Order: sequence, then structure tokens, then C-alpha cells
Amino acid sequence: MQGSLECPSCGHHLSMYQVPDSSPGERIATKVATWVATWWFPTGILVAVALWGILNATARPFDPYPVVVLAWISAVLATVAALQGPLILLAQRRAAMSDRQRDEEAFRVAMNSEADLHRVAAEIDSMNSRMADLLNASGLGGGPAQR
Repeated sequence: MQGSLECPSCGHHLSMYQVPDSSPGERIATKVATWVATWWFPTGILVAVALWGILNATARPFDPYPVVVLAWISAVLATVAALQGPLILLAQRRAAMSDRQRDEEAFRVAMNSEADLHRVAAEIDSMNSRMADLLNASGLGGGPAQR
């Protein structure tokens, strides 16, 4: 998150949340998921299946006729299954980016609200001290017994 985690008015720490360190396996999994969650991966799968189909149809087939139909059906189903994961990851990554932006905006609003509260509290304290000074100067202000 950009910006500081301290109140702009008084400097106290605003958040106790600390991002946990990830293990090497988690970092590798994140990199793989990030790569799979791009449009290059599903496009590559579609191109590979299309090339296999064209090569199998035009060149000497890998499989004889009755089996090639089942191979095509199998290839289509495998392609659908292979595309589901990356497309789900794409949607999740987009949702996570949106959530992160919304959270950062909420944090900025909270920081500004806290700064405003500090200014209001300081103004009230200033007004209270001026009122006490005026009361003392006019002779109306007394000790705690007169309250």
C-alpha cells in the first residue's frame, strides 16, 4: 500500500496489520498463477490444439480414422478443462485488483477522517481554554467548588 501508516496529524501508528512473509513455495506458486492468469496461456493452449488438429488432419494422421474422432472429442474437452482454470484466475485477479484499490481508498479516507478528528479535537481544546480564560478574566470563573 502506498503512503504511510501513520496519522498525518499526530503521527501515531494507524494499522496493526502486517503483511506476512511468504515461503519460497508460495512465491513460486504466485508467479506460476500470475503467468497462467494471462491471456497468453489460454491463447497458447488454443494454438497448440489447433496446430495438433491441422497437423493430424493434413499430414499422415497420428491415429487411424475411428480413433481420430475420439481424439478430437478428447482434445476439445481437454482444452475446455485447460481453459477453465486460467479464465477463473483472470477473473479472480481482476477482482483482487479492484478490492485492493477499494481498500486503499478506504484507508486514505480513514486517514483523512482521523486527521480531521484531531483538528476538531484541537479546536475544541483551544475553545475550552479561551472560554476558561474569559471566565477567569470576567471574575465569573471559579474553582471546582462553584461548579
